[in-house]
Amino acid sequence: MRWEFKGYGKIKVIGLLLIILWFGLPGLINPGTVEAKTESSAPATQLELTLNDGGVVIELGAYSIDELQNMPQVKREYSSIDSMPAAVFTAGQGLDLEALLNSQNIDLNSISSLRFYATDNVVKKVDKNMLLDKTRYYFPKIVECWDAYWDESSCKYTDDQLVRQGAVPVKPMLAITSSQERFLPAPDWNSLEGSTCLRLCLGQESPEECTTMNFIRWVYKIEVFGKLQAGSSAVSPQVTLNAPLAGASYQGGDNVPIAGTAQKLTSLTLTITDPEGHAVYTVFDLETKDGQFTEEFVLGADALPGSYTIEVGPAPGSSLGCKQAFQVKAAASSSKTVAKTSEEIPDNGVAKSKPEETGTQPVVTAPTGSLNDIAGHWALESINKLIARGAVKGYPDGSFKPDATITRAEFTTAVVKAFNLTNANGKYFTDTTGHWAKDYIATAAAEGIVGGYDESSFGPDDSISREQMAVIVIKAARLTPAAENNFIDSGSIADWAREAVATAVKNQLLKGYPDNTFRPASEATRAEAVSVIASALKL
Repeated sequence: MRWEFKGYGKIKVIGLLLIILWFGLPGLINPGTVEAKTESSAPATQLELTLNDGGVVIELGAYSIDELQNMPQVKREYSSIDSMPAAVFTAGQGLDLEALLNSQNIDLNSISSLRFYATDNVVKKVDKNMLLDKTRYYFPKIVECWDAYWDESSCKYTDDQLVRQGAVPVKPMLAITSSQERFLPAPDWNSLEGSTCLRLCLGQESPEECTTMNFIRWVYKIEVFGKLQAGSSAVSPQVTLNAPLAGASYQGGDNVPIAGTAQKLTSLTLTITDPEGHAVYTVFDLETKDGQFTEEFVLGADALPGSYTIEVGPAPGSSLGCKQAFQVKAAASSSKTVAKTSEEIPDNGVAKSKPEETGTQPVVTAPTGSLNDIAGHWALESINKLIARGAVKGYPDGSFKPDATITRAEFTTAVVKAFNLTNANGKYFTDTTGHWAKDYIATAAAEGIVGGYDESSFGPDDSISREQMAVIVIKAARLTPAAENNFIDSGSIADWAREAVATAVKNQLLKGYPDNTFRPASEATRAEAVSVIASALKL
């Protein structure tokens, strides 16, 4: 956008001076410390189109700019108001957005939203209602009426009927070439150029609607949340299970090998349900390599006998996945004098148990796997329990690193897996885009058990604190809130965490330290996190 400060009434010289002072004064005071934000990026060289059908992402196609130019072209004019505020005209030549979506065999009625990706790392999700459903207009009089009828205090035109004269309905487009300028008497068709290719353009509902920020520049990818048209010839992803064989039989403590093939999918969701229909194992990000996937499910020694069902596909309940059943026979049980538990306070502030002689019951031995650094560790039982549940894993070198810190992403993922949460309609934070745990974080957000630092940031790689851990696990377990505790450092517990900390302590998921402190900001370890989750599952 070029800055046009011509003699159009209220073209604010004062505004320009304020901008200069805003960016320049700090530099005068402390030269070299202030840099203006860049307003440029690389034009898109192609357009990728994908369809997100309930979490199933299908690649529809990728087109070069030359290929886009060979598609039917439209020329349109748009009006808008920017945040200055200032009246803006845009002239654009390129592709009608609806026609482009139709050409991809997308059912327009099924679309809920579209996500636009730009080369300057902007990712913006726009509701279909705003972009495609509402009638929007080009108002050619927004500049002509600016001087006499724009009211700065209300940011509206005082003569609405006059400024609406000549309004023309206009549909959204992707401009290959465009021009966009403030306070010109009309859109400038003589200055079309491709430096902002591809630019999303859309009309206004009303003459004063501030929409210039939605003219997203440098769009290189569009993700459409919807479905294909009925009878579409697009090839759908296919998943097959090769192992275990149908009707294969196992018993408690056995490893159940899972293997199969997947076409056009880079990751899968795998769920195993027990004979009563409860999900006992879930993996959201099962990777495929060269069209193959493998996983291993460890049956607990007390696994419920009966028929288990494996479901694997691009998303839970997807019609593109497949199912396979296997049988579990009752394992031989042994008896041994075991312990009831009474709580003590270890140095790490997490509740653990100690033996107390009582009657006899079947011994349940959690699988230890090949982990080489958990033998004798106080959290051994909890670690084994969550490994068997598929909620946590060790490292490639055979270690678990129980005393290492755990990140917010890792803890959230473990909670989602442990509690078998599958809601896939959560929020994607800006700083989780491309992150390995983005789907788990989105699921947790949809369930209302996590939130970000603000609307756009989650801090997935930040170490999780004890108070953050308490909030998440209490929400996941849906525990009844408890009254506040009287630790000597209670004043340092954040307001948003007080109730959760009190609830976690009451339910003996977490404890204070021997000096009667809680240390809410202390970083939790992997062992502590696993122990808290395992204890919460019992509740």
